[in-house]
Amino acid sequence: MLATIYVVHDTEESSVRSLTFQLSKLLPENTRLMPVRSALFIQNVSFLKDDDVMVTVGADSFRLACSVASEGAVIAVFIGKEEYLNIQPQCSIPVSGVFSGAPLDKRLNILEAIWFDRKPLAVIYSDHLFVDEQEMMNLADQHGFIFRFLKTETDRLSVLKSVNFVLEDSELIFSLVDTQLYKNGIAQDILRLLFHKQKVIIGPSFAFVRAGSLFAVYSDSEAKLKALVERLTMWDTKGVLLEAAYPDQLRVSFNSYLIKSHGVVLPSSSYLKDKYGLCSETQCE
Repeated sequence: MLATIYVVHDTEESSVRSLTFQLSKLLPENTRLMPVRSALFIQNVSFLKDDDVMVTVGADSFRLACSVASEGAVIAVFIGKEEYLNIQPQCSIPVSGVFSGAPLDKRLNILEAIWFDRKPLAVIYSDHLFVDEQEMMNLADQHGFIFRFLKTETDRLSVLKSVNFVLEDSELIFSLVDTQLYKNGIAQDILRLLFHKQKVIIGPSFAFVRAGSLFAVYSDSEAKLKALVERLTMWDTKGVLLEAAYPDQLRVSFNSYLIKSHGVVLPSSSYLKDKYGLCSETQCE
C-alpha cells in the first residue's frame, strides 16, 4: 500500500492517536498513515495524489474534505447515514463511509418487540441531515408505528422547544445520528427534560444508553475499523470503493433503570442474536 492515508480530524489528540494506532495494526506494515488536523489539511490539500485516501472523522471533517479535495478518495467514519447523505453530493471524488448507529429496520425490530404503546414516534432532526421522511414512514408502518417529524434549529432553546412540542402526542423520541443537534451539552438537556416528563428516547449510541436513553443499537470502534480496512484494501488493490454501509456486527444495549420503570420485558440474549443478529452488551464475541 504505497498511497498515503490521511486521518483528517478535529478531535482530541489522544483520541486520534488511539484511533490511528488501532488502524495501523490492521493495515500492512508499510502503510503511510498520517493524522492531520482539518486546518493543516486545508493548507496542504494541493499535495494530494490520485490514490491517496482521506479518512475523515465525523461529519465536519467529511464536509471539509469534500469541499476542498479534488484528488484521491474520501472515506468518512464515525458519521451518521443521514449526515453522510447530506454531505456526499458535495464531493467530486470517490467517497464511501462507515456509519455510526444502526439501520432503521434493526431499531424498529427491537422497538416492535418491547414497546406496545402505538402513539406516534417523534423524530427531531436538524438541517444537517438528509431525511427521507416518506421512506421512513413506509418502514415504520411495516412495524405498526407512525413517525412524526420536526426539523429544528440547533440552538439549545429551539431544540428544547421542539422536544416539548413533539411530546404533546408522543411518548418516545426516535433519534438519528445528528452531530449538530446533540453538541454542546444539548443531549444532556434533552435527557433531563425527558426524565422529568417520564418519557424516553431511543439513542444512537451506547453513550446515550448510559446517559438515559431506553436502548441503542450500534457498532463499537473495532467493528467500524474492520469495515474501514475493507474499504481501504479494496481501494488499494482494485481502485474502487465499496459502498458506504453500517458495520456487519451490531450490538444492542438497554438502560436497566428505564426498562424496569416502564415495565418493558426484554428478549433474551440468545433471542436477540438468533432473531435480529444483534449481540447484547454482556454477550458479544
